[in-house]
Amino acid sequence: MGDDFDPLTTESAVRPISHKGILVSMAVVILAASVAGFAFGGRAFGIGVIFGGVLSFANYFWLDRSTRAIFSPTAVASAGILAAKYILRYAAIGSVLMLIYLTGAFPVAAVILGLASFSFAVVLQGLKNIFSGSA
Repeated sequence: MGDDFDPLTTESAVRPISHKGILVSMAVVILAASVAGFAFGGRAFGIGVIFGGVLSFANYFWLDRSTRAIFSPTAVASAGILAAKYILRYAAIGSVLMLIYLTGAFPVAAVILGLASFSFAVVLQGLKNIFSGSA
């Protein structure tokens, strides 16, 4: 038993997912889901997916901005306000979903499918990194 431990991974072996790649994947997922929505669910479903996709982009940029603000060196002074802004995202998106549900403007399932484009994009980017052979 030696004291020479080899790490299982090295920092150079882990390739981070790029923001541009996630945004492009989100756009592709939204486009594909909206085309399928128009084809199989009708006009309202397709537009609902697009609307949810726009909400997903807004949520992504809001999350990015609030996360960067939380980890900035000056965040200690306003930690409560930053945390409230971070949590306010959920209330705002929930309010929009409630409004859509109450008005019946779009099918709620379509809007949620569009909102899920971020999750699908992260999975796609992860799979791309796994199977590209360079990660």
